Amino acid sequence: MWMTRTVHGRRARRTGAAVAAFAAAVLVLAGCVPLPPANSDSRPSASAEPTPPPPTRLALISDFGTCDAGEQWAADQADAWAVDAIVTAGDNSQNVAGCIPYAESVWGYFDRGRDGQGTPPLWPTLGNHDYTDAGAGLDAYRAAFPYLSTAADAQQRWYTQDVGDVTLFVLDSETTPEELEIQRGWLKETLADQRAARPDAWNVVLFHRPAYTSGVHEDNREMRPTAGWDYAGWGADIVIAGHQHIYEDVVVDGLHYLTAGLGGTANYRECPLELREGSRLCLDGTGASVIEATADQFVLQYYRPDAEGKSTLEDTIRLSR
Repeated sequence: MWMTRTVHGRRARRTGAAVAAFAAAVLVLAGCVPLPPANSDSRPSASAEPTPPPPTRLALISDFGTCDAGEQWAADQADAWAVDAIVTAGDNSQNVAGCIPYAESVWGYFDRGRDGQGTPPLWPTLGNHDYTDAGAGLDAYRAAFPYLSTAADAQQRWYTQDVGDVTLFVLDSETTPEELEIQRGWLKETLADQRAARPDAWNVVLFHRPAYTSGVHEDNREMRPTAGWDYAGWGADIVIAGHQHIYEDVVVDGLHYLTAGLGGTANYRECPLELREGSRLCLDGTGASVIEATADQFVLQYYRPDAEGKSTLEDTIRLSR
């Protein structure tokens, strides 16, 4: 009896399916159900392309530790840009009376990055004022930025840091020839390692005194390719410095050597009337840059405030792969 009921159940299901198919055919013939177009593809559509990850976004400032309206503007820009990190090209203190190094000159404006784990973290470079200003010095600098890596240097003067699609290689230009030589070997080796480990990352080298500049301070010849610093050959995509309190882009053998500008109002300097060979442009006054990087593009845009404090785009550097 059990087998008979099972067979009977199958027959019932077959009969029901036949009736349903007949009813559907009648509806189609009656025009109640539209037929699919003759050239339609009944196969399921392919899944949508995956959404690409958002670009890595960095704020770049230099010579900013002034505790004034210019520094406040730069801090406001970093907030408005919603950056993943803030990067400096040195002089995180600027010897301004009443502006306490680091406690006020940095964390008075960029407090959320204080422990290196906030949003956004701040990755500094040592400048001459970081060594010489009253209340500054290497010990105070290290106390202000205790989260910097000691893997390359126990005193945290040079280090590397991954930020999304960017790798920062931060150097100390304010040191002895012997220690510059140590850094040169470290940079060569570390760039090679990073290129192998992160071939799609953009490699950004930072130090304070620019190798090529039209500014009032002399060029940093000790860190030029002619002194053995083969940035491009080792894999750097751009070299960024500060110190001159101007924004200038000097292109040498296809590599951009950028002086990052003035992130405050104090210690303003004008661009010289005559620019050095390779200088693409020079801009003076307060300014800051935002960097957007993806696996195939690196875009740096430099902004200055107008007379009303509104941010105005002044220059763009675009690198592509």
